[in-house]
Amino acid sequence: MSVNMSATLKERRRRLLWKKVKRCWIFYALFLPVLAFYIIFHYIPLAGIQIAFKDYKFKAGIWGSPWTKENGLHHFIRFVTNPDFWRLWRNTLQQSSLRILIGFPAPIILALMLNEMKWERYKKVLQSISYLPHFVSFVVVYAIIHNFFGYHGFVNGARMALGREPYLYLGDRALYKWFYVLSDVWKGVGWGSIIYLASLSRVNVEMYEAANIDGATRWQKIWYITLAELRPLISLQFVMTMGGLFSTSFDQTLIMINDMVTPTAETVNYYVYQQGLLTNNQFSYATAIGLFNSLLSLTMVFITNKVAKLVDEDGGIW
Repeated sequence: MSVNMSATLKERRRRLLWKKVKRCWIFYALFLPVLAFYIIFHYIPLAGIQIAFKDYKFKAGIWGSPWTKENGLHHFIRFVTNPDFWRLWRNTLQQSSLRILIGFPAPIILALMLNEMKWERYKKVLQSISYLPHFVSFVVVYAIIHNFFGYHGFVNGARMALGREPYLYLGDRALYKWFYVLSDVWKGVGWGSIIYLASLSRVNVEMYEAANIDGATRWQKIWYITLAELRPLISLQFVMTMGGLFSTSFDQTLIMINDMVTPTAETVNYYVYQQGLLTNNQFSYATAIGLFNSLLSLTMVFITNKVAKLVDEDGGIW
């Protein structure tokens, strides 16, 4: 009897599922190209990760290349024992930490400032201006930096006009990380504020009206209403941002690096490119470093998500 009831329930669920699919088939059809994209370009290539544990030979291919010694961990041990290991991680963490400390709150602050503006015309103009740098490539961004701070740039022209010697700003190792971080923040702050502005548009206006009746100041309304509404989104964004703690923008580093700042500008991402493609063509070694970096980033996401859950039950990703 119970077996027949179980079979009947399964059949009923199958029919309900099929009805839902038939009713929403157009949405599933629209999703198919996205699914195919991720399968072809994200999941199938995961099979290539195994070259991190092999001595990859081009003629033998991925499957025919021999496994390395030390139970396949040779390239990982080689990276950890590399004399440049700590320098690469120090540079990476310095740049990414500064980017998070400055770049993470910047879109939130900009969204709050735009949300508090009463003149809609000026608000829209400022929004448009803040979004524009996102659509500019880092090549153009660095060209702007070079025109201002290059040896023959505007700043050195002003120094020479005042009777001072020109200074090689772009060759200063201490200044490099600030050029790197501030240009990245300038480029992304407007675009990053969009999601916060979209969330603020859903805040109930009656809450502000009630706060006005209670005599709340503008700062109190921002703290207890606006930021309170943004709290789950801020938590989610923070977890995702911390996943990039061990990574830097490769294209930005590739454009901004030069021989004078290489000791402080070279990061793990750039080192992977250098070892894998630029000079040595050590594909297995580069893949091992990239996998090592990805595992650290994934671990950071889990840790940050756990902390976010402890701080706020509505925080985190899952």
